[in-house]
Amino acid sequence: MAKKKKQQGHYCRICGDYKANEKFSGKGHAQHICKSCMSAMRSGKNPEDILPELLPVSRETTRFKKLDKEGKAVLKAFITESVTEYWQENRQILFAESFSELKKYIIGTYDEECGILLKDDAELRTYFQTQMITTINRLLKEENPETEG
Repeated sequence: MAKKKKQQGHYCRICGDYKANEKFSGKGHAQHICKSCMSAMRSGKNPEDILPELLPVSRETTRFKKLDKEGKAVLKAFITESVTEYWQENRQILFAESFSELKKYIIGTYDEECGILLKDDAELRTYFQTQMITTINRLLKEENPETEG
């Protein structure tokens, strides 16, 4: 098996290119900003003007089991609300792609509202499935209350 060729030089966060070491100043290496982008920023240009789409900032994720009681209660409310809305529109149990899409939507909503990015792991998936089943069962019982003899 052949060795993978390592990229030479450094990566510039602003322009998104790999450039030779000489294209970076002393501090530019650590900041990952090349000389041309650094001078453009110093001359008053905004990084958004240089590169219209900034690269996503990687954030640390939090595992579901590390959430406190209030965090889990908020997540449960988001899941219940979303599953109820989906059930009323489609009358289908979430499965495969629709399950993944709704889970991503809830993780994003939770991140926006609470400022915590959840890690999409097996424990979160299990919790999501449990809450989904519980919510759908509750909705079905509300629609068809059993009459006692």
